[in-house]
Amino acid sequence: MSIISTFPSGNISLQSEGSLSLSASSVSLSISSLSKTVTATRSGDGAVSAVSSKTSVATVSVSGTTITIKAVATGTATITVSVAETSDYTAPASKTISVTVSLPSTTLADNTPATIQATAQAGQAENYWSVGDMIGISLSGTVGQLDLSDTYYAFIIGFNHNSSIEGSNTIHFQFGKLSDGTDIAFADSLRREASSETLHFQMNLSNTSVGGWEACEMRSTICPQFLSAMPTSWQNVIASCTKYTDNNGNVSTAASNVTATTDKIWLLAEYEVYGECVNANSAEQNYQEQYEYYADGNSLSKCPYDDVSTTIIWRLRSPFIYASTVFLSAGASTSGSPPANYSFGFAPGFMVG
Repeated sequence: MSIISTFPSGNISLQSEGSLSLSASSVSLSISSLSKTVTATRSGDGAVSAVSSKTSVATVSVSGTTITIKAVATGTATITVSVAETSDYTAPASKTISVTVSLPSTTLADNTPATIQATAQAGQAENYWSVGDMIGISLSGTVGQLDLSDTYYAFIIGFNHNSSIEGSNTIHFQFGKLSDGTDIAFADSLRREASSETLHFQMNLSNTSVGGWEACEMRSTICPQFLSAMPTSWQNVIASCTKYTDNNGNVSTAASNVTATTDKIWLLAEYEVYGECVNANSAEQNYQEQYEYYADGNSLSKCPYDDVSTTIIWRLRSPFIYASTVFLSAGASTSGSPPANYSFGFAPGFMVG
């Protein structure tokens, strides 16, 4: 349809009725997709413009006929798109785009495991959370001789830790804390004692470190049991992590003894905690980095999970270089060297990414 218009000069111009259509009438934005584009199709070459009803939720910009919508914060907004009148076409009725934005909470504990994983994979985790932030995880199952049935807290010990080896866009966590922030390690009735018959939280039933972390019973039995005690929602987002350790464990400092394992649940190494190798094979540090949490000077002291009136040392995966019967431990200013078949604190790490 043509419309007759009279311009101030007295000239008469025939304008056609303008039209506008959009490639989408609604858009959903998330941490995995922080912006999306919508294409405008209109009659003629009238300038396309757009405004957001809530710039605190979503912003909008236009380049030609491409409308770019960017997430700002969780909520909803409406984008109104208009086209200017030209000498050939009238201005068409404006169109709207409904926008829904769902972003992570800056309080770690308010997010689901899937949201935490998506945020890590998007490379955005450090923009929302900090090293030391903690989240409750309900544990249910038997680990060694310990029956777990309660909520304990994992805390962030590093972002993109040792990324050239262990992977980028990741969050590394460690257990554990209580709800009030008290540092804990898991321990059972055999704490600080030896056993050669029943596996508690020893590295091995026999008093040996030969075979290192790779061959120890802590890795083959206790760690998988702990993973199984975690909720399925967490098991689904825990990624396999490549960790290097002296996997000879036979009183040798040969660099070739340091090899890789792939683990979902693991113990920390001496260098990862202390930032130096004093009692571990010094070649471990060629493949490791100190965790930011410990580099920041946070406490090494941990209490048994069920008795905050005392402390307990907690196991590391690094074998002792001066005896083939010992794996190292943490809890003091320097690493300790308890026998492999003694049960001590269990403070495992895991990676989401």
